[in-house]
Amino acid sequence: MGVMGWLVAWFFRWLPHAAPTGLFPVGSPGENSPVLVTANFSLTVKRVRAALQGRDAWLLVANSGGINVWCAAAGGIFTAERVIDAIKVSRLAEKVKAREVILPALAAPGLDRKAIKNETGFRARFGPVYAAAVPAYLDAGRQKTEPMRRFRFDLKHRLDMFVPMNFPTWLGMALILAVFARHHLIGATIIFWAAVAVLYLFINRIPGKSGWTQAAISAAVVVLAWAGLDWLRLGDPLIHWGWFIATFAIFFAVGFDLAGIASARKSDPEQLMLKLGIKSLGSLFSEKEHGEIAIDRDKCDGCMICFELCPVGVYGERDPDHKVTFRDQEACFACTACVKQCPKKALSLAPE
Repeated sequence: MGVMGWLVAWFFRWLPHAAPTGLFPVGSPGENSPVLVTANFSLTVKRVRAALQGRDAWLLVANSGGINVWCAAAGGIFTAERVIDAIKVSRLAEKVKAREVILPALAAPGLDRKAIKNETGFRARFGPVYAAAVPAYLDAGRQKTEPMRRFRFDLKHRLDMFVPMNFPTWLGMALILAVFARHHLIGATIIFWAAVAVLYLFINRIPGKSGWTQAAISAAVVVLAWAGLDWLRLGDPLIHWGWFIATFAIFFAVGFDLAGIASARKSDPEQLMLKLGIKSLGSLFSEKEHGEIAIDRDKCDGCMICFELCPVGVYGERDPDHKVTFRDQEACFACTACVKQCPKKALSLAPE
């Protein structure tokens, strides 16, 4: 991927951007080298390659429609069938002795490991959440530490999302204003990126259970402060009423999927789609299960696959009956990884 391709993939990260599929050598891999599977989202492929630099490994890139691993798996696009096709088309069995592939952990909502094994003879295991942890994971004999299992919706993640997830929205707004209201472009741009800064940097401090509520509260605070200054300075708190309306609109645009992007909460747009009976919206939002996670204790055998795969640490250790327990049930945002991978079908999403 050239510089221009990388810039497009980075600035428009929430849009599909495909990399070539197939089996690619990293370093000088041989028949005993590990095989890592990933989706063909170009930025993901680049990051996995970077993590594997200095090592000998095979990188099997399967077709996900150019969408990132987590979204493509949850949306039913990155599936076991896609991985099976990649294994067969690449003639992987002719290149390696060990019949094992390492899958990205965030693909657990969509990949059936049993199907991969039955169709190809390759055992599939889920590796760490982050590509950067792959070297340590391999060095530890395919054993994951707690940080390798969990996705961190922390400040680093929000800073990583800061520009890429908002640049396309700003660009669309800027183009419209440049044509129809050029004199408002600078002011709207300042408000837009200020809204991004407020919502993304202070999301854990702003009141509200949903991203939309947090956006509305933040906009209200800004507008009230602005109106108060206008009253003190100009004697008229509504002199900039048009900008006040624009501020609410901009904050809502930035906060449209704030919960789903910058926090471990359920996506507000997906929740609205569920209520409206809309099953999918192209590749941006796809049909998925909703509800509250529940355990059938009679079926649970304490295998702890759910503990290994939950990206936010919902599950705890086994109880005296060797059944898995909840550590933080409220943290669940219904990614379905544990439900799809539980071999005993002991987990489900019950209606809330």
